[in-house]
Amino acid sequence: MGINKRDFGKGAISGYGIQLNDLSCGAVISFITKHRGIVQSLYPEVELDDMLGWLYYDNKISDNDFESVLYDHGMDFFPYIIGLVLNIDHGTTGFLGFVGEEFFGDCLLWMPLYPWEMTDSDKNLTKEELDEIFAKLLDELGIKGTPRFLSLFYDDFPADFKLN
Repeated sequence: MGINKRDFGKGAISGYGIQLNDLSCGAVISFITKHRGIVQSLYPEVELDDMLGWLYYDNKISDNDFESVLYDHGMDFFPYIIGLVLNIDHGTTGFLGFVGEEFFGDCLLWMPLYPWEMTDSDKNLTKEELDEIFAKLLDELGIKGTPRFLSLFYDDFPADFKLN
């Protein structure tokens, strides 16, 4: 699931998650290929072989402009796709992909919905299981890091505010 922060106005969003830094077309290709069935079900109108061909081309020339390729083929931004795939894989609703802005880069947060909207999987997911899901994802995407609590400030947040 993805969130357009503009829907929230100005302020901050907080959750437990990971930064999606330094992604390459190769990592995007691998993720989409591994989860092809889910991705195809999410975007049934997309000709995945054609889209993957363009990603392979960008990867070959070291372009890494995978967001444009995805968007041009009628798909969402990659953080959104990751969140959707994880939610389907794990029967959850709490993985949300965010596209970076001035004060933060792309990221994936665990932000379960209101208790009455949560699935049983959301309610029963332990921190250890969540850390394991994030660790597998980081490994799959070739990103170094660990999950942590993140606060994402967006739009016209005070210019003098410094993130740690």
